[in-house]
Amino acid sequence: MKKYTKYLLSLMAVGITLQSCKDEDLVILPEWESAVHGYAVVNGVTTDFKRGDASVNVSFDLKWKSIDQKNTVTKIDLYVLFNESYKDIDGNNKTIKHGGDAGKLVKTFTGGDVPAENTVKTFTITQEDVYAAYSSASYDYGFGSGTVSVFANPLKPSRNATSNKFIPGDTFTLKWIFTTEDGRVFDSWSPSVCSEFPEANCQKDWTVVCAKTIEQRTGDWTIFMEDLYGDGWQGGKVQAWVDGELFEEVGLNSRWDGGEWVNEDTVTISIPAGSTSLVFKWTDDDYNSECHFTIRNPNGNLLADISGPSAGEIKLDLCNE
Repeated sequence: MKKYTKYLLSLMAVGITLQSCKDEDLVILPEWESAVHGYAVVNGVTTDFKRGDASVNVSFDLKWKSIDQKNTVTKIDLYVLFNESYKDIDGNNKTIKHGGDAGKLVKTFTGGDVPAENTVKTFTITQEDVYAAYSSASYDYGFGSGTVSVFANPLKPSRNATSNKFIPGDTFTLKWIFTTEDGRVFDSWSPSVCSEFPEANCQKDWTVVCAKTIEQRTGDWTIFMEDLYGDGWQGGKVQAWVDGELFEEVGLNSRWDGGEWVNEDTVTISIPAGSTSLVFKWTDDDYNSECHFTIRNPNGNLLADISGPSAGEIKLDLCNE
């Protein structure tokens, strides 16, 4: 035992000696490359394309940032993804990625059109821009008709290549690729950059609506709320804004009823006659992913069915109004 103890002490002594003699200049530290990322927001009140109105387009503000201020963007490529929803022959909901995961190039900025760092570049994506990129798209929807043009699909007679190119159920995503002065290309970012960095995101989404504002406002709106975890909402609220002012907000508290916990509730918000505008908004919960709610208008039509909401205006399906 003594010999063993002596051996351990010797090893400890060697370790202490090595630790004390370590040359900090010999420690290899990684040299991180400079990098850039982008941030885009919708510029203006029009956030979606409108069915049957090709003049309704979506404008964006985009700016780029160098994480260490050591690189400069010299070229910006803008890509748009176009996804179409449909029901297959068995009635299942399907989504077609006509541009794959990369999308189609719709705009490029070079030279003086590229803004300086942290400077907004404003641009518009028109319905014609997206159509030009996807006009040749085709797909076999599986009903025995073979591959057909997306814009001449007998299953969707409401879509055509002239006055009604995009219809409800179509969704779009804007993505960007930055080329820097040293020739590097930044076309993807980690999830932490997309969701955690201040003023950083990786894409902007939009869709097709039938109307931009709620026309049938007056009456009782029904809000169904549930918590998917089972302990109620922690701060989340559905708000009704009437004529630009907060009219009413509702949330969900878990309660004990009839010998069990109840984690859902249905409430009514009564919108008075004479109002000129109505907007529903969501305020963030501590756990948005656990929150689910639906909104029905006074006619009983389902205008929203949302799980994991995001803060801000709630997008309603006004095609069902």
